[in-house]
Amino acid sequence: MNLFRMFVTQTRMNFTWYFLRDGEMMFWTLAMPVFFLVLFSFAFSSGPSTRTSTFLVPGIIGAQVLSSGFWGVGVMLATFREKHLLRRVHLTPVPSWVFFASLVAYRVTLLATQAVILIAVGAFVFHVRINGNPAEILFVLLLGTATFVSLGTIIGALARTTESANNIASILTVPLAFLSDAYIPIDRFPQPTPDLLRLLPSTQFIEIFRAVSTAGASLTEYSGWIIALIVWTIAGTLISARTFRWT
Repeated sequence: MNLFRMFVTQTRMNFTWYFLRDGEMMFWTLAMPVFFLVLFSFAFSSGPSTRTSTFLVPGIIGAQVLSSGFWGVGVMLATFREKHLLRRVHLTPVPSWVFFASLVAYRVTLLATQAVILIAVGAFVFHVRINGNPAEILFVLLLGTATFVSLGTIIGALARTTESANNIASILTVPLAFLSDAYIPIDRFPQPTPDLLRLLPSTQFIEIFRAVSTAGASLTEYSGWIIALIVWTIAGTLISARTFRWT
C-alpha cells in the first residue's frame, strides 16, 4: 500500500471511529458554535447586530480550532492509548507522520464544515460578509489547525488517561477562548493586559483570521505573527515527538 492510500485509509478510520463512538457528539460539535453565535449576537446587542456577528463569526471559528487541537486531538490520542489502539497503529506499516497527518486532515475537514455552517448562518441571519481572499483565509485556517494540533498532541503525549486529558484540555481551552479575542474584544481590558494577551498563539491566530476573513486584510500585514505561529507549530511538533508514547 503506498503512502497516499495509507493516508486516505487512516483518515477514513478517524472519521469512522468518531462517528461510531460519538455520533451524537458530532451533531453537537456542529450545532454548538451556531448556538453560541446566535446567543452572543443577541446578548451583546439589542437585536440582530451585523457588527457584533461580524466580530463573533471568525472568533467562534477560531475558538473551535483551539478546541479541535486540545480536545479533538489531545483527548483523542489519550483515549486511543488507554484503549490500546495506539499500540495497534504503531505495529502496522503506517509511518508515524502519516498517522498524525491524517489527524490534521480529519480535524481540518471537520473545522471546514463548522466554518461553512457558521458563515452561512452569519450571512443569512445577521448579514455577515466575508471579504477576504479565500486562499489566504484557507492558509490561516490550516496554519492555526497545524499549530493547535501540534500543541494538542503534547496533551495526548503526556496525559495518561482520558480523564486527565479532558481536565488539561478544559483548563487550557476555556480561558484561552475567552481571553484571546474570540468572544470578548480584549481591547476592553485595561493596559497592559491586551498587549500581554497578544503574545498568546490563540490571540495571534484569531486576530489574523478575523482580519483576513472579514476585514479583507492582507497576510503581509501580519507576517510577524504568521512567523510566530509557525514557530509555535515547530516547537509543539518537536516537544510532541520527544514525549509521545505509543503505549
